[in-house]
Amino acid sequence: MSSKKVLVGMILGLLLVFGAWAVAQEPKTGGTLNVGLHIPFPTLDWQSTVGHPLPHGMVHVQEGLFAFSKNFDAVPELAESFEVNEDGTVWTFKLREGVLFHNGDELKAEDVVASLERWARIGPKGAALKDLDRFEIVDDYTLEMHFNVTVGRFLLLALGSDENKAVIMPKEVAEASPDAGVLSEVVGTGPYEFVEHREDQFLRLKRFEDYVSRDDAPNYQGGGKTAYLDEIIFWIVPEQSTRVAGLESGEYDVITEVPDSDFRRLQDAAGLDPVKNGPGLLLYMMFNHQEGITSDINIRKAIQAAIDTDEISAAAVSDPEFTVSNPSFFPPESVYNTDVRSELYNQGDPEKAKEYLAAAGYDGEEISIQVIATNPIQNRLGVAIVDQMQEAGMNAVINSYDLATWVAKRRDPTALNIYTSGGYWIDPSLWHAEFNGRFPSPEVGFYSDETEEVFTKLAEESEFEKRFVLGQELQQQFYDQVATINLGYIYRLVANQDYVVDPEGNLALGNLTLHNVWLDK
Repeated sequence: MSSKKVLVGMILGLLLVFGAWAVAQEPKTGGTLNVGLHIPFPTLDWQSTVGHPLPHGMVHVQEGLFAFSKNFDAVPELAESFEVNEDGTVWTFKLREGVLFHNGDELKAEDVVASLERWARIGPKGAALKDLDRFEIVDDYTLEMHFNVTVGRFLLLALGSDENKAVIMPKEVAEASPDAGVLSEVVGTGPYEFVEHREDQFLRLKRFEDYVSRDDAPNYQGGGKTAYLDEIIFWIVPEQSTRVAGLESGEYDVITEVPDSDFRRLQDAAGLDPVKNGPGLLLYMMFNHQEGITSDINIRKAIQAAIDTDEISAAAVSDPEFTVSNPSFFPPESVYNTDVRSELYNQGDPEKAKEYLAAAGYDGEEISIQVIATNPIQNRLGVAIVDQMQEAGMNAVINSYDLATWVAKRRDPTALNIYTSGGYWIDPSLWHAEFNGRFPSPEVGFYSDETEEVFTKLAEESEFEKRFVLGQELQQQFYDQVATINLGYIYRLVANQDYVVDPEGNLALGNLTLHNVWLDK
């Protein structure tokens, strides 16, 4: 055979392979995606809570004026465009025309105003609008927000944050739902619509056939969105081993919160794809700042001195690829990451802790750490923290609760000393929801004039270099006042069947985002 024929044959073979690959990658419409979710939904009212796993489900149902992009910046979602006046006190938003709610009504400016008024009143992050003087509706698709002070780009980040989303709902729903955690109807503008929720069992969504997508490129929670799936069912499966077994048997197509100890095995398993999910999730310790023993800063400084984050990280996850000790309250992937006050991080110094205990007049009082019983990482953290506190001479204990009780007790000043949790704050301003004196309740939350002044300046400033310095100031305040304790970063792990096609790489980003995903089977 001539070399020319061999070359032609090779080219034809490559074309056939490429063609088969191209056909395989052609999006397919239809099918049900079954998700094994690690924790139940405490409510379906995204405006009212920063609680997980609400973003995993409701990001498909509800949208806001802005959304997070792949680099966790704010990009327009329901907003078509925006303008701000010279002194940053008047923000004008143009809405996309023709966007439909799931009830068939068209999105109008009055819906946005009613929704944001509700969010400002009941949302943990609604404090972003604390300096709002008034809304003005210019026309059906234009509204203005008038502030009493200069407001910078922080406003867009607050409106786009998926932790406590400023979602837009019909005016009549917003007005009929005055109480936090209770919606008269679950109605949004997203690519999937709500069908059914059975508490502690499942959440079922179906494709919204009249969804009106943006026409720009997909961009994580922003950009163009396509609902390829007929429906998505989020099954509540708290037991880790049950979720993993369900993935391996084919019962689930995607599962969340996979134990890192299963990563290597799932990598080697045929037909399964484990995915490392970032940015880094900060594990942190929160206190009752208003009452009880942890309201004493010397007690908090004693705990801060006792904590060895290297040891705690090793307890939280077994694979070092999924953890990192970093002193910043902004993840390693954030441009605001800084080592300010790193000398107060990862001290692991029980003798220094004892000095602070003596200054506090500590006499062996019990200090409790509350954890969610079904959250293995929280439980492992709790054990490691208690061991380190006990070594420093503190009478530390763990109290384990179901999710609903944990949420209630972290708001109760008579019950709370310490709880642990996790999250990511790409921008310093986003911490304000946790440290404005209202979270998790006014009876236990942290507030100081110093940090509030920094938050105010962050909200007003748009220039990155100045905001970076303010972020450093905020971190210094957190360390000096022991507002919270950084316990280290972990990277979460999700896993899916290899026939789950995720062309935008959304499974590796933040919260579970399944639009633009299809099933190739």
